[in-house]
Parts: sequence; structure tokens; C-alpha cells
Amino acid sequence: MIGKRIAHFSPGRALLSSFCITILFGTAALCLPWARNVSIPFLDILFTATSATCVTGLFTISLDQFSTFGHIILLILIQIGGLGLITLSIFLISLFINLGMSSQIMLGQVLEIESWKYLKRILFFTIGLTLMVEFIGAAIIYWSIHESFDTPYALFIALFQSISAFCNAGIVHNLSLFNNNYPVLIVTAFLVFTGGLGFVVWYEIVSWIGSLFRRKRYQFSLHSKIILIGSTLIIGCFAMLFWILEHDNIFAAYTPYKALFISLFHAISLRSSGFMTIPLHELQLPTIFIIMILCIIGSAPGSTGSGIKVTTFFIYIATIKAVVVGNSAVIIKGRTIPHEQVLKCIAIVSLSLLWIALATICLLITEVGWGFLQIIFEVISSFTTLGLSLGITSSLSTVGKIIIIINMIIGRIGSLTLIVALRQATIQGRHENVGISYPEERVMLS
Repeated sequence: MIGKRIAHFSPGRALLSSFCITILFGTAALCLPWARNVSIPFLDILFTATSATCVTGLFTISLDQFSTFGHIILLILIQIGGLGLITLSIFLISLFINLGMSSQIMLGQVLEIESWKYLKRILFFTIGLTLMVEFIGAAIIYWSIHESFDTPYALFIALFQSISAFCNAGIVHNLSLFNNNYPVLIVTAFLVFTGGLGFVVWYEIVSWIGSLFRRKRYQFSLHSKIILIGSTLIIGCFAMLFWILEHDNIFAAYTPYKALFISLFHAISLRSSGFMTIPLHELQLPTIFIIMILCIIGSAPGSTGSGIKVTTFFIYIATIKAVVVGNSAVIIKGRTIPHEQVLKCIAIVSLSLLWIALATICLLITEVGWGFLQIIFEVISSFTTLGLSLGITSSLSTVGKIIIIINMIIGRIGSLTLIVALRQATIQGRHENVGISYPEERVMLS
């Protein structure tokens, strides 16, 4: 009975409901007197809870206004938001309930896992990888900073930094961690990269390593190939562009090795997490524009990062290539992409850009006195959960804060919700239109 109810429950509504419930509980917890050091307006608390749950990192107030208990609440919200309440719920349910075949198929569709029969194994792998990587990251960070802080505080900020980095939240508990502390920067970049690569990809990487010991041949899926190759190309190209554009600006006082390291660090970080070692407002306009493109592309599906996703971007590019060269099919690495997925990618990119444009227009109306660059960067940063700002966040009006709150929620769950909704619409359309076909008619396109 439970399995049937889960199977017929809309995954899109489940995702939206899970995030809204988490945000409301987080807001209620942060409203408690012992969670705050000072009185904080309710809307700012709601904004903070939303930002933490959506792993964005934009705040209208200083986090110093919250107590240690408040910071623990924020850390819990970041962890839930990074993994996703649906993932955690499915994991817990699977421990006690046999969901049945139909429910497993539905859950496999939600997580974009084609081999849904391995769903439970991948879920356990996801939770295990998260705990292991975050623990190792926290241990290394603690080892790097324990001489500068008291032991309890050093342990907490090490754990906070590790979880925030792995979940691509970009929230720093203590800015002094980034003062030329290379071990912390290296671990942070590794955690961000690990969280943004996607759990399915890591599952295949571990399976590939296991096959080497067994001396068996292992074939990566097209999904993992796109993520691994695509992420490498994106990070490499952005690091090179970042170094070239800022060579005579920010990097003028840096050594060549430090400039290359900082470029690579930001190429990894600015895809979704937003950790920065240099002031954003000191960057040149072309660099800021490239950052906006980078975070719109985002990380991998099924990861802790956001954006339209790497796979969506490359299928979109492959679709353009197919049209230009005159191919009737979209082909990537010798594999034809299903027409249904091509349409979904076009819809995701188009609707994402449309929403960014709409939110930008709304903020241009409500936030008088700010330039276009500050407004559109704020919209893109909140939608892609990058969490950086050109100084506008703390000055947002009441309506502006509400717009950004909605933007963060839609940006965090939008792509997956759209995929599920479009899949359901396609399936319903197939049932409704069985045996029916319509005549073709061409229209002018140019």
C-alpha cells in the first residue's frame, strides 16, 4: 500500500514540499531565543534558512548574529539541502520498507538512474561517500588550523567548512581560513569537486577501480563520460581564461605558481559553491561575465551543486551542432541521445533563462539605485546557488528579499522538477495519444 502511494505521488510536488518543509522547520528553529544573539526580523531569518537549505550562501544579515546553536541549525540545513531531503527520506524508508517494483522504478526516474535495480545500493553508497569524505575533509582542515584556535572551536569550524564545501554551499564560518592556508584551500577545492561530480559518477569510478583489481574490463556509462570529460574541459578552460583576464589585474602581484593555483581553485569553486580568495568587485567585467556563464552551467546531475547541469549543457551544444551540420539525430561519443531528452534539455535551458530574465526585470523595478550588472548578477547567483553578490543582498527591499527567496528555491529544485514534470507529461501524452498521429506542416523560421 505504501509503495503504491509513493509510486503515484508526484515527484515534483515531493521535491518542492520537502524543501519548503525543511525551510519552515529551519526558520522556526532559528527563531528560538537561544539560536540568536540579537533580535532578527522574521523575513531575514526566513531568508537565512532558505539560503542554507538551498546551499546558496547569500545572507541579508551577518551570521555572527546567530549563536552556536543557530550555527548548528544552519549546518544541519546545509547537509539536508546538499543531499536533498528526498534522497535522505528514500534512504531511511528503504531501511525499513520494501517499496516494491513500481516504487523502485519511480525513484530511479527521480534520481535519473537508468539501472534502477541498483537504486538501494547507490543510495547506501551516496550516504557512505558523503560521511566518509566530509569526515576526512574535516580531519585535514582541523589538522591545518588546530594551532590557531581552541580545540572545540577548531573542530566545529573544520566540520562546518567540510560540510559546506562538500555540499557546495560556499558558506565560510571563519574567513581567516582563506588567508594563504593552502592545505585548507586544497581540501576545500577537492570537497567542492567531489560533491559537484555526482554520486552516480563516483559509484562508477569506484566500480571501475574495483574492476582493475579483479582484472575485468569496465565500461563507463555515457552519463559519466560526459560528466568527467565535460567537467575537466569546463574547469580547464575557465582556469585558463581566469588567468589570462586577470593576469595584469588581480594576479599582477602574485607569483606565476600562485596565480595558476588561484585560477584553478576558482574554476572549481565558482561552478556552484562560491568560495573566493579575492574580492569579487576587484575582478574585471569580462571575468564577472564568465563567472555568470560558469555557474549557469553548474555541476553534475545528482550532485550537491546546481545550475542547468553539465549534461544538459553538452546535450544542448550537441543539439546545436546537429542542426548546423544537418544531422537528424543528436550524437555524443557514438551514442544517439533520445529525442525526448533533447526536448527536455531545450526546455530546461529555455525556461531557466526565461526565469532569470523575469526575476531580473522584477528586481530592476523593486531595487531602485542599483545598476543592471549588480541586479542580474544577484539573480543568477541566487538561481544557480552560487552565493556571491556585488553588494546588493544586504540592501534588498522586502519585495526584493521575497523574490530572491523564491529564486533560490526554484533554482535549487527547478531542473530536476522540470525533468520529472516533463517525463510525466510525456508518459501521459503517450497514453492519451495512442494510435493518433497528426499531419505535418512546415512554418517559416527565418
